[in-house]
Amino acid sequence: MKASAIFLAAAALLAAALPAAATAQDTVADARYNAVLSRLQSMGCGYYTDAEWAEIDRDVAALASDAASRNDGPAIVRAALVKAMVANDMRNLHDAAAAGLRDAIRQVDAIPGTDASPLYVKLAEVLSDAGDAAGVAGVIRDYKASRHYNPRPLAWSGAATPGDPLLIARPKADADSDSVPVTVMEKALLRARSAPGILFPDASFTDVQGRPVTLSALRGKIVLVDFFLPGWKVWEQNRPALEALWNARHGDGFEIVGICLAPGAVPPALPWTVVAGAPDLTRKLGIFGETSSYLLDRNGAVVARDLRGSDLAFTVDRLLAAQP
Repeated sequence: MKASAIFLAAAALLAAALPAAATAQDTVADARYNAVLSRLQSMGCGYYTDAEWAEIDRDVAALASDAASRNDGPAIVRAALVKAMVANDMRNLHDAAAAGLRDAIRQVDAIPGTDASPLYVKLAEVLSDAGDAAGVAGVIRDYKASRHYNPRPLAWSGAATPGDPLLIARPKADADSDSVPVTVMEKALLRARSAPGILFPDASFTDVQGRPVTLSALRGKIVLVDFFLPGWKVWEQNRPALEALWNARHGDGFEIVGICLAPGAVPPALPWTVVAGAPDLTRKLGIFGETSSYLLDRNGAVVARDLRGSDLAFTVDRLLAAQP
């Protein structure tokens, strides 16, 4: 079973935002938490046995049990986040991750002064990965109705003296525009509509050679829709492997549609179809500047997102080998 270190970095960022330990008991709990997180981060992208996963599950469950026994709200939050990341991001156990997060939200609701916002955000992301757009919308509604919802007012500056202009951030945005959790969850809602198993939105473009391109016209082929930024380190590192895969499998029915996200940039010379921006599609998918890719099957349904290197090559080979 495969593990991804990318999401564990997010766990560290979320945990860093929580209050620091204040007592000796808290310090011991923090040490245990950091040891578990360190172990998970060190796992990288390896494959592990059921026995190894069972040991990890026990360690994470111990963190949650200790936090609950002390009625420590912030510790409950961070233990639940780690548990959800192990289940969802590393093992694709969406239902288990969602159930754990909902249980943690119920626990934290009974503890005054503890913010459950990170739990709602992670729950929305888990449901997004599962392709449950209705579930994500429900989480947003629940969050807004909860005591944890606290949108910030629109930021403004100026108007200190006559003639000094008043500058308002995003004056046409709605009341949730400055609520960071809601913003993240709304993005998860968009991504849920293009999760694995969901039919990818059709779109038509004109490529950099002036030729018309329509995604639905590529049905019957295995298609990688690659949203990229020239110079982005991860994309550039993966580029040789992607070109090798294209050379090896294009003749067998593998297509790539590269969509350059850099406004006004001249896309690099690539052997596959390249489009200079696709704002309507990126808006629909919830892609706002970050690179991402979608691998589509012969029917245009999403098989996986953000596969690279050997993982992408293996999946493409499997899809090509399957009967049309």
